[in-house]
Amino acid sequence: MPKGTEQTEEDTTMKNIYQLRNEFTLREYNTAISREDFEKHFTRTREKVRFTFAGWDGKSYDNESRSASVYRTDIQGYEDARFIKIGKHLHYIMEDELRVEKATGEAHPEASWLVDVLRAE
Repeated sequence: MPKGTEQTEEDTTMKNIYQLRNEFTLREYNTAISREDFEKHFTRTREKVRFTFAGWDGKSYDNESRSASVYRTDIQGYEDARFIKIGKHLHYIMEDELRVEKATGEAHPEASWLVDVLRAE
């Protein structure tokens, strides 16, 4: 676990996703984690997810969807969360926030920014 934290087996419920940021040493005005932390605690899977930024990217105002590979973490309490990495930005998928794409009528989960991932030093 980052920062030397230790958890028991009984503590397996999903935590508030934004608290995951507190598990790392944040850099760049508390907005980024190191590449080392990212590679140590996040693993790319073969799973893909269609999602929308719901306009937060400055483009998808009609909930246009995108596809990305899913990342998972080994940090206890967050194993079931799905993450995506777009450029240097790490986002989490909000499973309970479905948005209907205007063009297709399909519902997709919304993605929300979590942290940036710095380049390797």
